[in-house]
Amino acid sequence: MRRWGADAQGNGLVNPAELLDGYRDRSCARQWRGFLQAMAAEFDQALPEEESARLMARIGQRFADAHGLPPVATVEALQASVNAVWADCEWGWARFEERADQLRIVHAASPLAAALGGGAWHHGFLEGAYRHWLRGAGMLAVLDVRHLATGNRDVSIFTVGRVF
Repeated sequence: MRRWGADAQGNGLVNPAELLDGYRDRSCARQWRGFLQAMAAEFDQALPEEESARLMARIGQRFADAHGLPPVATVEALQASVNAVWADCEWGWARFEERADQLRIVHAASPLAAALGGGAWHHGFLEGAYRHWLRGAGMLAVLDVRHLATGNRDVSIFTVGRVF
């Protein structure tokens, strides 16, 4: 039997993919994993991906509403407030990147990918939460939060930009 972080001879060699899979497996409590995977399968079968993403965004909005943020004056303070919520529920962390034409939010280590499987619609939860928090912080009505596709299931990237 292999131990985490050791090769078959116990030499301490680490297979990064195996190690990351182990962390993913532990990111969702076993008592919820079967339920969440069954729910995700039902979403995948019953709803088109866009509808599932919208539903998850509404759930994210409800979550954000229940986890209100204090008033803040800077993007750095908003990031700190958001990260306090995520840390409290062990949902990873976010980095806010200000750019000339947009704000980018990089969210890492959310348990959603491990809990719900590979469906892309699970990003909707985070998108809805960020949209709600940013609107509460004064985001202009002409702006919105959108998920950007990434090749990494452990990282969700969102952009805040003009709605056309």
